[in-house]
Amino acid sequence: MPTQHDYETSRALALDTLSKLDIERCCANAGLSLERVPAGIRQVKIPYLGHTYTLSVHNDTIFFDENSSPLKIPDQALLLHYLITARGEPVADEWITFREVPSGSFYYGAFTKRAIVPLVKYFGAKPSLLGEVAKVIGRVSSSPGDKALKISALPRVPVVLSLWRGDEEFPPEANLYFDKSIASYLPTEDIAYLAGATVYKVIGIARQFSNKS
Repeated sequence: MPTQHDYETSRALALDTLSKLDIERCCANAGLSLERVPAGIRQVKIPYLGHTYTLSVHNDTIFFDENSSPLKIPDQALLLHYLITARGEPVADEWITFREVPSGSFYYGAFTKRAIVPLVKYFGAKPSLLGEVAKVIGRVSSSPGDKALKISALPRVPVVLSLWRGDEEFPPEANLYFDKSIASYLPTEDIAYLAGATVYKVIGIARQFSNKS
């Protein structure tokens, strides 16, 4: 698993790469708009898992606005990679599993640990909680699975969390699905990270409902 230093290095490299690109085109490819604000600064608002974060560009300096919405270093790296990678492909509404993304098998262990295991552990015995979460983020989807929650993790990056109820013979199962265009918006390692971030976001919301009951 990457360390904090690894994420800091990844963010620094991403900032350097983005500074050399046409950031306005990067934003357009990601479904975002780069707006001019006073003092010669340009800003882009990035919706991410239910919150909106601001990335500012001033001359050759690119930085996140930490005053409005603090964002962890790994998530900053993820959003930067999203801007760098985005190619503007339309969302196909055709779903694939993580194993089907490029090099998905190589990262599958990390993906399972970050996303599948905690999803089953928390929701396996109470899949109906996904319906409660949908009141805050995403919407209930009819498939795949016995219960599924579709979330717009980033613009043009939908993620579906699916659960199958267990029975006397088989334990509960879960999986995550991505639009087949996902590789044109994020590198595979970032897809694995996003999967975990999405699952833990959903678990955090579900805990709020559990604490009220």
